[in-house]
Amino acid sequence: MAITAPASGAGSERPLPSGAGARLAVWALVGLLAQVASMAGWTVAETWQGPRYSVVSDTISDLQAATAPHVWFPIACFAAGGIGTFCFAVLGLRPALSGAGRVASQAPWMLGLSALALGNSFPLIPCSLSDPGCTVHRQLSSPGGLTDAIVAGVALSVLAFTPAPLWQRLSVLQGWGVAKFALMPARVACPFLFLLLVVSSFTGTDQGLAERALVTSCVLWVGALAVALFLVWRKPRLVAQ
Repeated sequence: MAITAPASGAGSERPLPSGAGARLAVWALVGLLAQVASMAGWTVAETWQGPRYSVVSDTISDLQAATAPHVWFPIACFAAGGIGTFCFAVLGLRPALSGAGRVASQAPWMLGLSALALGNSFPLIPCSLSDPGCTVHRQLSSPGGLTDAIVAGVALSVLAFTPAPLWQRLSVLQGWGVAKFALMPARVACPFLFLLLVVSSFTGTDQGLAERALVTSCVLWVGALAVALFLVWRKPRLVAQ
């Protein structure tokens, strides 16, 4: 089935290459599975951390500490989620939105690179805060802890503030209803949850809960984009108005 992508002119269309629709569907499925892998990386791993670990106060990053039990599992899940999201964004979402404006063309790269950053677990954090004797200072004074704090902070901020401009652009396109529906609350909730995470990090209050709320919100809007892309390729055209 041939589909068309929006060109830069209002209401104009530009055909995608033959067979592009099937490829978009594949990358949409990859993107959706990547979100499942990312969520599994911490929702499953936190079940075997022991009684000292708290999902309210301890962060997802602590699951990737060198001392964490079965640390290979979240590392593998986060890597699969990061790589899968990058491929979905750059190889699937970017071609589908080509010609839809600068924001639409930049957003897939921002999403993909942020996902790769979050999917990287190395160098490992030396210890988890739930370990006896482990402190925030010990974590941040290590290459792994400092890298995680900076890279994860930047990546989460990008994911938190991307829905607003992306929603504004998609709101004028036909066929992206699922994405519009998810991005509408995300453009408000994600920045708020990111600021809440910053406050929680500085005050040491419920940091784990704030981080999980933000990550879950980001997974939902990215997953909605994947579902929307899968639905769009089945339509005869995607029109810019």
